[in-house]
Amino acid sequence: MAKIKYYNGTTELVYVHAVKNDKFEAIGGVKSKDNYYDSCLRMAGCDPTDTVKVLPVTRKVEYKSNPSKHKCDARCVNAKGHTCECSCGGQFHGSGNR
Repeated sequence: MAKIKYYNGTTELVYVHAVKNDKFEAIGGVKSKDNYYDSCLRMAGCDPTDTVKVLPVTRKVEYKSNPSKHKCDARCVNAKGHTCECSCGGQFHGSGNR
């Protein structure tokens, strides 16, 4: 079973939860299909080093359950899809498209 990872830039977020759209925009969030929860809520989480500060989700990556863990390169950084299986564990997957 694949694992969904949520990121703000290249920081993997913990304690990911839904927040109301107005709070999401107040913390600097930009609406996208990657942070959509429902019509009134968006996804946000915390930096593992500062669990008090809430950050908006900018990317969502599905990390395969049996990844090949090939070396991360431009194919991963510039990927348009949401599925990753390289050595970065999803940290840089699609980050070049933002």
